[in-house]
Amino acid sequence: MMTIGMFSRASLLSIKALRAYHEAGILVPARVDPATGYRSYHAGQLPDAAVIRRLRGLDLPLERVREVVAARDPEVTRRVLAAHAAAMQARLDDVTRIVGELQQGVEQPGDHTPVHVRGDPGSHTLAVRGDVAEVGFAAFLGDAYAAISALAERAGIATAGPLGALYPHVIEDETAPTSVEAFMPIGTPVPLPADRGAVAVGEVPAARVAVLVHTGPYETLGDTYRRLGAWVAHHARPAPAPVREIYLVSYDQTEDLARFRTEVQWPVHPEETPT
Repeated sequence: MMTIGMFSRASLLSIKALRAYHEAGILVPARVDPATGYRSYHAGQLPDAAVIRRLRGLDLPLERVREVVAARDPEVTRRVLAAHAAAMQARLDDVTRIVGELQQGVEQPGDHTPVHVRGDPGSHTLAVRGDVAEVGFAAFLGDAYAAISALAERAGIATAGPLGALYPHVIEDETAPTSVEAFMPIGTPVPLPADRGAVAVGEVPAARVAVLVHTGPYETLGDTYRRLGAWVAHHARPAPAPVREIYLVSYDQTEDLARFRTEVQWPVHPEETPT
């Protein structure tokens, strides 16, 4: 038998890692003292520890490590590692694509219209509001627009413009849920049926906005926000109101991401600004 300290040294796994593997049921000590809670391991567990260390070195998720160790089957190991290799290659391809897009953006800015300022008259809307983390924006918007469109069709409500969304003007925590509102403009407020679900009548207030139109996929929308934010910082005074995205051309018009057009509207104070 080996104490956890001795086993840690021999296996090159930290005591913290060994405790985590115990709790996860991946490498359970041969004995745990009921009085003290001290863990002891058998020397015969060192091969399992070596396998676990190498698999974790490949960033294999704990569940897949547990699967390999529990099966003790070369075929299972090959299958798990092949799937992990494919996932890692996909991640590498994504990283390569993103790096290429960033480098291209630095060398040759994307296709954008010039920034301009205009008075937006606002509109009544059918809206769905929710608290959503950034990683969930796309799924939330997709579900919200599906619900809005279904209700509008059922109730005979006509749209008065392209779909849009409101986002907070300040990002407090990019991993925490934040208030998002998906909307469809309508001509006038209308009573909604009782089975409207999460859809409500809303309003996008009239405002003076700095506008920049982004052409291309949503993954590169950050470039437009940087350009627009820098322009506002130099030429206007931002108003503490939600930023607006208007989806002029999106999935309902084309599957070609390069043809997507998104109007980003940044509210500014109404004093004199360039137009």
